[in-house]
Amino acid sequence: MEPSLDQLRKNYERFDDNKLIRIATEDAAGLRPEAVDLLKQVIKERGLAESITKGIDAQLQEVDDQKLSEYAELLRSLPCPICKSTDEKLNATMTGSVISFIIMTNYEKELKVACPDCLDKANNKAMIKSVLFGWWGFPWGIIRTPQALLLNNRMKKQNRLSEPNDLFNAFVLGRIGRLEANRNNTNELREIIRHIR
Repeated sequence: MEPSLDQLRKNYERFDDNKLIRIATEDAAGLRPEAVDLLKQVIKERGLAESITKGIDAQLQEVDDQKLSEYAELLRSLPCPICKSTDEKLNATMTGSVISFIIMTNYEKELKVACPDCLDKANNKAMIKSVLFGWWGFPWGIIRTPQALLLNNRMKKQNRLSEPNDLFNAFVLGRIGRLEANRNNTNELREIIRHIR
């Protein structure tokens, strides 16, 4: 059963500013229309930045290729979060690493946004880790290690594309609200790529 508007208002009023901003810039697309209107009203009552409501609106609109490219360029032109270089545009990769201990195997995938050199290093590091520590679990180590090696190898081929790769575009699409709300805030844009959640 969905909460009433009065219950929603009480919840929104109880949240601190950071939680309210997070809901507005990351989760607004999943709210029903009257909850979105109420959220905008509470943000306005608190005197929070108007850019936050723009972040809500951005999540509710259809994003065409031109708009997606515009949002992607906001992030791609930032310095690499790892090496701080601005020589090449940022992109995204998925690393896969496997560690096994006889009867236990741990397969981790992690999204990274960085310059192509740092992305290649991340994929290489994950492959080395998997080759050294992945095989030693039965039966999953023997299965997951080749999967991780194939994933890293496939991802490396996309690290140096001149355009944002599909993974980067998906990353951007999932953060449209935050990007719009922080369009003019370079520090916050850097946080988006530094602390991926």
